[in-house]
Amino acid sequence: MAEAGISYVRARVERVKVAAAERFLTLPRVAGLLAFVLFALTFDDGQVHDDGTIYFDFMRKLFGAHIPAAAYQFGSAFWNAPFYLASQLVALRGGFDHVHSGEVAVNLASNAAVLVTLYFGWRILRELDLPRGPIVLLLTLFGTPLFFYGALNPSYKHAADALYATALFWFVLRSSRADAQRRDYVGAGVCLALLLVTRYANGALAAGVVGMFFLFKRRRAVAWMLVTTALASAILFGLPVIRHIPYGLPPARYGLQVPVSDRPAALSPTSERLAMGSNVIINPLLRTNGISPTAPFKMLFTLHRGLFIWTPLTLFATLGFVALLLRDRRHRAFIATLGVSALALLAIHALWGANWDGGGSFSQRFLTALFPFFLVGTAEFVRRFTWRGMALLSICACWSLWLGLVIYNGYYDASPRDGVGQIVGNFKSFGGPRVSRFHTPPPYDSLENFGLQISDRIGARWRLYWRLVT
Repeated sequence: MAEAGISYVRARVERVKVAAAERFLTLPRVAGLLAFVLFALTFDDGQVHDDGTIYFDFMRKLFGAHIPAAAYQFGSAFWNAPFYLASQLVALRGGFDHVHSGEVAVNLASNAAVLVTLYFGWRILRELDLPRGPIVLLLTLFGTPLFFYGALNPSYKHAADALYATALFWFVLRSSRADAQRRDYVGAGVCLALLLVTRYANGALAAGVVGMFFLFKRRRAVAWMLVTTALASAILFGLPVIRHIPYGLPPARYGLQVPVSDRPAALSPTSERLAMGSNVIINPLLRTNGISPTAPFKMLFTLHRGLFIWTPLTLFATLGFVALLLRDRRHRAFIATLGVSALALLAIHALWGANWDGGGSFSQRFLTALFPFFLVGTAEFVRRFTWRGMALLSICACWSLWLGLVIYNGYYDASPRDGVGQIVGNFKSFGGPRVSRFHTPPPYDSLENFGLQISDRIGARWRLYWRLVT
């Protein structure tokens, strides 16, 4: 009996050693990463628009541009900054002006944020001994809002937000171990500061992490995290003061200043770059517009922007997460911390209940930072149901990808008030006349025309790349 126990311990030690030696850049995972890179290159528009202009202009002013700007939830600028500075060197050599080079850099920064997010996610899965192949990573990516804000609308801050959150929970996982080191606590504190300066609502994540570690009597970790978060936050929030960038609402030019059109906002003929969210989101965030206890429920279940409806993989991932919480006792402190933090981030949006939908967004963009939560749940779901689970989640990811491409492409008479019902109902004809998404008056678009327009966009983008190369 003793020999059997010793053999089991040895086998477990060997498995741990093999897992620790596992490389991220294996051939299958490299192929998966390249698949996303090709997807991003195909659909990145190389522009900054809508809410992205607020963060872009802040970054430009931070580095010396003489333009009006405001400091408002600007944390994505710290991830984008190296890409932006490199783009300005490229602009000096001609080809693009400084502004457009910077816009392209912001797009590439969001693409890169997705790749680094997948790396930290893989490290979390490896530590938890969960499936972590390219299928799990890509299913979670395309089954959550991250793919949309990492490739189809990359000028927003959500890709950087998801990166900071995933890195945070990697450090939280390391901090929950018995052999945790001081650098793990410091890393978690820096990530918390970046999250706070990116979205003020991320204070809920900080409360979840610190509160659960205090509950589990990890006082040393809590002390280091709080001190590091305070110091890093003072530096990050102090930069706009040093650069004389005022805090508050963005300049008035970020308004809904163009006539109503049946074109998508990104393709509007006006040269004015819009920040639609400045009226829809930002103003209410600074002037609280009332508490709505039902907002978290709407964020998950409604046809309008419900996360579980637009990206149904997240529902099965949540079930997988609960199953993992009940199964894995060794990592229960970390898993419980991740779950409570995710619940806190959802609940805090009840404070801004009237604007829970994020304007004309894809799925529930305010929950993009919960990518590590859904990644862990997806991996457990795949572990339990193997190929059947992967088949079901693949269908969910395809549904989300289709909805994302429809939003990206635009459709006739589109409105931020539309939900899944209006989008699906828009494609009533499967073989009707070939109408443009800008056609006036109806008939509405058909699936055939949607396919033609997407293929035209793909062809035009790669012809552009070919011209640049040749």
